[in-house]
Amino acid sequence: MLFRLIKPSIKLLTVFALLAGLSACGGSSDDSSDYTYAYIQFYNASPNGATVTMREVDGDSFGYAPFGDSTTLVSTDAGEYDLEFIRTDSDDQEVLLHEMTVTLRKGYKTLIVLSGDFEQGEYIEYQFERTSMEDHFRLFVNNELVGQDEYDFYLAEDGDPFEAANLLGTVSYQELTEMTYWDGDDDSDDFDSGDYTIYLTAPGETEVLFESQTISFSYDTEYVLVLRDVSGAIRTGLSVDMVLNSSYVTNIADVDADSQYRIYNSTDYDAPLTVTFGGNDGEEDTEFTLSAGEISEFTEINYGDYRVTVTTSDGEATALTNKLITLNQGESKAIMIYEANEKLEAATFVESGLPQSYDKTVNMINLVSDFDNVDFYLVRNDETIDTADYYLMNLELGESNSIVLPSDYYEIIAVYEDDNDEQVLLDRTALYGFTEEENYIVTIEPADTATGYEISVLY
Repeated sequence: MLFRLIKPSIKLLTVFALLAGLSACGGSSDDSSDYTYAYIQFYNASPNGATVTMREVDGDSFGYAPFGDSTTLVSTDAGEYDLEFIRTDSDDQEVLLHEMTVTLRKGYKTLIVLSGDFEQGEYIEYQFERTSMEDHFRLFVNNELVGQDEYDFYLAEDGDPFEAANLLGTVSYQELTEMTYWDGDDDSDDFDSGDYTIYLTAPGETEVLFESQTISFSYDTEYVLVLRDVSGAIRTGLSVDMVLNSSYVTNIADVDADSQYRIYNSTDYDAPLTVTFGGNDGEEDTEFTLSAGEISEFTEINYGDYRVTVTTSDGEATALTNKLITLNQGESKAIMIYEANEKLEAATFVESGLPQSYDKTVNMINLVSDFDNVDFYLVRNDETIDTADYYLMNLELGESNSIVLPSDYYEIIAVYEDDNDEQVLLDRTALYGFTEEENYIVTIEPADTATGYEISVLY
């Protein structure tokens, strides 16, 4: 079989330019397709699943997709294809999830969506004809929200309020619906390229359940909007993914979605820290205390820009004052308080929105000021640090990075390299099970131990 892969780009503009280049000029959705190949893509909408690979049985891979993501678009010859879907378990063995046969048609795009609970996941095939357009786009909407059967879908021009929005239709669970433009003309029945706002309500209701920011629909292609659940650190609400003809999926959050945060005290002070979190318009300041080694529960809060002040009751360290913390819609942040040169400091990172059922997203952060950088190794019982498959290197003070691990038991080892390029052990743990459905955080921090440092695992 002949495959042509539309390769993903790091820059969104390049991806969209490539998409635009795929479309010839002229025509409308009523014309027969002038695309010369068949097209296939896979999107993963299962909110409690793993990364899934789609490939031809005994053939080539079509790519892989974690939750809320897609493979790139593959162009190939028309015909019948036997497909299989797999994941990789903690022993690096392939697990067959599903097999199906699809018939790919010239000029048509086949989108396969993994839907519902992962253990009983449904692999649903959607197919539509591709058409050439100029200064227009087509819009398809797919509802994959588990347990939410129907939504009314509205679209408004240029960020107009809901009262000026146009009801395009009701989107039912697991259906792909092509929307009809309300202002078609002699040039085309398709949507005019431009800026729009999405609104969702319950069927027949006027209470807005979801409002997007203004979205630019500026490329001459077919847009697929997928209504999906959220996962990871924030587990309630809904989100919308824009799936185009590449592996770059744009996530669209509700403009009124709450955010959340949690704070960790990595110091070893005898006196607890007093944390004041506030400063956003309309929000009262929140004050609480954290003892050494304590992490707070997640606190839900309106999105916005906040200031954080951290003090010690006995003045043991210089206070951290007015640290700016920005919380965007639907975002969860961890705030790590540490001490450097007798001053309190804070490092922040966004916690993962990926499911933690099979693969675990682990954030690692260096809270040690004595070294330029620290290396973390996650070593399984048949590995050493030289053969470990999972590691993060060269984390500077306050720097964090994340790694996705298969659910398994790992020894965590933190080292630094001295001036002679020799590795020096800071700390190591016993085998630790990353087996719960949690967003894990691993720190290295000063402690009263034999080495003077300690690894902590938080969740």
